[in-house]
Amino acid sequence: MKSPSCSRFEYNQLGKGEQFKSFWESGPKAPDENDWLQLFESDLPILILLDEMPPYFHILDTQKVGNGTVADIATRAFANLLTAAGKKKNVCVVVSDLAAAYDSGASLINRALKDASSELGRQERSITPVDLAANEIYDILRKRLFVSLPDKAEIEDIADAFGRKLEEAAKSKTANRGAEAIADEIAATYPFHPRLKNVIALFKENEQFKQTRGLIELVSRLLKSVWARNANDVFLIGPQHFDLSISDVRDKLTEISGMRDVIAKDLWDIQKSAHAQVIDLQTGKESATQLGALLLTASLSTAVSAVKGLTREEMVECLVSPLREPSDFLSAFDELEKVAWYVHHTPEGRYYFDRQENLTKLLQSLANDAPPNQVDELIRHRLREMFKATRKTCYDDVLPLPKLEEVADRVRKGRVLLVVNPDSKIPPDEVQKFFEGLSQKNNICVLTGDKTAMGSVEKAARQLYAAKKADGRIPAGHPQREDLERKQQSYEQDFNSTILNLFDKVLFPIQRAGKPAQLISKPLDMTRDGAKPFNGEEQIEKTLISNPPKLFPDVEQDFDAIRDKAQDLLWPENQDDARWSDVIDRYTEQAGMQWLPPKGLDTLKTIACNRGLWEDLGNGYITKKPKKKMTSVQFIPESQPDDDGRLRLRINPQNAGPAPRIYYAEDGVVTDSSPQLQDQILTTNALRVTFLVCDPSGLYETGIPVTWTNKLNLRNELTERDGQRLVELLVSPQGSIRYTLDGSEPREGTPYTGAIGIGDGDVLIRVFAEADSLEAKNDFRFPAKGNRGVQVDPVKPSRLVSQSGRKLDSRSKTFEGLKQAAEKSITFEGMTLTVGQGSQMMSINVGEIAVDAAFIEALLSKVLEKFTADTPVTMTFRKGHFTSGHDLSDFASKLGIELKVGDVEQ
Repeated sequence: MKSPSCSRFEYNQLGKGEQFKSFWESGPKAPDENDWLQLFESDLPILILLDEMPPYFHILDTQKVGNGTVADIATRAFANLLTAAGKKKNVCVVVSDLAAAYDSGASLINRALKDASSELGRQERSITPVDLAANEIYDILRKRLFVSLPDKAEIEDIADAFGRKLEEAAKSKTANRGAEAIADEIAATYPFHPRLKNVIALFKENEQFKQTRGLIELVSRLLKSVWARNANDVFLIGPQHFDLSISDVRDKLTEISGMRDVIAKDLWDIQKSAHAQVIDLQTGKESATQLGALLLTASLSTAVSAVKGLTREEMVECLVSPLREPSDFLSAFDELEKVAWYVHHTPEGRYYFDRQENLTKLLQSLANDAPPNQVDELIRHRLREMFKATRKTCYDDVLPLPKLEEVADRVRKGRVLLVVNPDSKIPPDEVQKFFEGLSQKNNICVLTGDKTAMGSVEKAARQLYAAKKADGRIPAGHPQREDLERKQQSYEQDFNSTILNLFDKVLFPIQRAGKPAQLISKPLDMTRDGAKPFNGEEQIEKTLISNPPKLFPDVEQDFDAIRDKAQDLLWPENQDDARWSDVIDRYTEQAGMQWLPPKGLDTLKTIACNRGLWEDLGNGYITKKPKKKMTSVQFIPESQPDDDGRLRLRINPQNAGPAPRIYYAEDGVVTDSSPQLQDQILTTNALRVTFLVCDPSGLYETGIPVTWTNKLNLRNELTERDGQRLVELLVSPQGSIRYTLDGSEPREGTPYTGAIGIGDGDVLIRVFAEADSLEAKNDFRFPAKGNRGVQVDPVKPSRLVSQSGRKLDSRSKTFEGLKQAAEKSITFEGMTLTVGQGSQMMSINVGEIAVDAAFIEALLSKVLEKFTADTPVTMTFRKGHFTSGHDLSDFASKLGIELKVGDVEQ
């Protein structure tokens, strides 16, 4: 078919031009099937070749005829031709370019084929002139482009060398499994790489690409690139050898794909500023440009929904050679992917170039446009977060990148960490000047560095700012969302590592004898558990604890060294006494003083005073030379009073030298003529016992007498005589008793002279006792006659009392009791914990001090460290305080405690 103006077939080639003259002479008309059959009347073979049909139909579609176009007529004629030819054994019609990209022309041809398909049946065949699935492409290229090739032995040597490299790549998993089989194809594809056909197949359907002629034109430019190389390092020719510096090469690749901007920005620029060129200049290897040329060739397809690009493994298969390692190209690709503007990838991991700018370009634009004040604030915020003061052992607060003239007031209030721009000098000039003018020289810690590369931190901050900014532009489900999230994570890590690489010196104050205070530096200790988040405060602590130490986190452990330093630096010269507020002020000023944790000075004072090394004079002053101590005594009840009020006391002399003398007097005045205690144990039922301790060695002065005071203990006994209930009231060790039966105040009640008769109903006896200015009160409630059990008001606060003590007599009961106590906010008095048995035991006694479950569990936990898991544990208590009678009853029920009359006080 030719001459669109006449729109006719070369019927004259069949010698029957006059027969079809009527179909074009008076305007185009479509021959029907019979017309074509008449034209083909003959037994001679007829071959009809129709080339480049789509553009022809495309033109006909623009020529109007009646209500349609000439293309409509040509389509009917073409369909009739096909059905007629299908009925003739001697006719063959060959149509080329059916898959070309002229939309209107191709659709018309396909419509004609569809209309004829029912008639054609199995007679229709698709013919591929150059089958890229086979190796005939290489036969064509060798025949058209080469005069001669090396002999078979040399080609086999090359195949063996490639096979070894590909086998290594497959074992290291940088290439697909079985990649070494590519070497088996080299004999058939030499001098081309076996994967050349696969790359070209990706764009063979492009409209402007002719599969045979276009292929030869493209490969000729590839050969020109290889021929122009200075290095003799090409063993097999592949797309990676396209030399984009050659204009013919660039033009051809641009003609196929239209990716001129891609080439100029990412692959080749005359100024050598394209991303791939810069990478190769930095590494000194031609890796990024080769990889870029390969990837560009694999990205030339312009067809809709085309498969484009290569996986990392496929790149290695195409690029690896006897002289090159896969790692060279993979490293170059990693760098190229970071900076390239036009590299994209599919969810399946195929990387390709596209004319649309990628995420990298968007992020770069956002980074370049980031407001400087927001970038600075991002850096400050990250520094503040990374070195946040939590424990406040080293410093109270972080001041990142401050103006030093504005932070003096803050330094006066407490120790701070200043994060200062690195300088080539340590300490930086501005820090040294600030330090020299500061009074509170011991209140400053500095984080800085000796590398003048603050710009790298700003660059990393801009990248992170851009990644956060892009979060709103690339929502969930967007094709680039996964890339963005990966870059966000990468930029976070880069930002943190850049900061730590730059800010790597810790400066702290010292003062050596005879020299002025100065700042010295230590490298920031970066040893840490990589599985845990970075904690800058912890790293600075580790730095300052190491030798020579500035920070002493445990005052008690290093007490002697800290006390000596404090006495030298914090006390006024040649004075034993110091006002404590002045000591605190000097602590902030003396650069030679060690740093202590929060309240460390108070801890130091407490320990020193407790050990008798310092003394709190009570007027705001502390002395480091305490006055001579006076004797005294400590008394500890070791038993509960019996019915006569008799108990055993342990007497421990205090500040009494190696052989103390203890004198005592029961209910009287003690002197050195009074009886002397022989074994530090006294059993007594006196109301008061006064002790006097003397030190025969003269180390301590005799102190004033100390008096132990007994307690009055009220109890009752209920009996029944001749059907009447009688209550006897008792007090020990001695005393008079008054009582009431109407609930009134017993202090003014009836004097007790003997057993009290009570009725059969509920009775409340309120009792008051006194003896020699000692007093005691108690309420005794008796339920109605015949009503057994204790009556407990569920609402009122309650006490569970026991003279002999309630016992939780097993390990399980003890822990269940503590669990209930924690839940009900119960506190105990007169509590004893006993762990173990025989000589392998520990006992803890708590007197009339209310303790809760948490306190007891803490004691018990420490004691149990010394015992096995099945060691017996018991707990007794004389009083339990409950917020309500309901809680008391529930506690007693769950612990199996039987409540009796007199056990509950409300």
